[in-house]
Amino acid sequence: MVFELSEMTWWEAEDRFRERGLAIVPVGSMEQHGLHLGIGSDWLQAWEISRRVGERTGVTVLPAMPYGVSAHHMDFPGTISLDPETLKRVIYEILASLRKHGVTRVVFVNGHGGNLGAVTDAVKLAREKMGMLCAIVQWWDALQSKSILGHPAEEHAGYAETAFTLASRPGAVRIQYAVLTPTRQVDDDIELIRAGLAKFRKGIARIPLRTADVSSTGSMTEAHPDDVQGTTDYSGVTEEYAEDLMEDVVDWVSAFVERFQRLEMPPPRVSREEAFKELE
Repeated sequence: MVFELSEMTWWEAEDRFRERGLAIVPVGSMEQHGLHLGIGSDWLQAWEISRRVGERTGVTVLPAMPYGVSAHHMDFPGTISLDPETLKRVIYEILASLRKHGVTRVVFVNGHGGNLGAVTDAVKLAREKMGMLCAIVQWWDALQSKSILGHPAEEHAGYAETAFTLASRPGAVRIQYAVLTPTRQVDDDIELIRAGLAKFRKGIARIPLRTADVSSTGSMTEAHPDDVQGTTDYSGVTEEYAEDLMEDVVDWVSAFVERFQRLEMPPPRVSREEAFKELE
């Protein structure tokens, strides 16, 4: 079964949209990923997850959006960044096009955390203006409860991201140059976790920084050095480990897509009487 929109004719797309009313849109970025991963790692990962999910479920998969919001990585050559409003506009117009052709639900597979705000704003607008129901899934969210060789999943060019790139495009991995550097510290009291997040007296402060402010390699543990668990070498990131991790996420996303298609949302309704019933 053809599931990539790029390979369908217009009349095949018409039939598929009418049949399912659902589409998958992978979104990534073009940004540095340390000394060992290709600049396109985020969109390559999002595309491979989406491709496998489409193959398994038959849901239509759009081409990957390769550019994202990556201004914080611009100190590193090769990074290409969009303004958040630009990405929001593009995502909204993609949704408007899909809605015109009968798609009412979309699952975004987001491969870059910096895109989340713009994509969220676009899908909120699509809900308000067109009644569309959208979801955003990210592989690190799917792996929240899973230890990745003693580390959290969400590390920039860390173990998990290296594994996903290896499973997606082995030619984009230079494992011999892989290094997971601790987040650079500049103050005794304000502990930097990553570009944008810091700890202070057991609380959290958000300090928007450039990646180069906290890492000279671009790869980082995204934690205070005292909180890093496990090793900092990549010997455990084998092809077998990478494939197993990829399949865990593909299983999760596939199951979510199938269930999301059946999700019943009652019409939005505001009633003074019903609201005050909550007090009873």
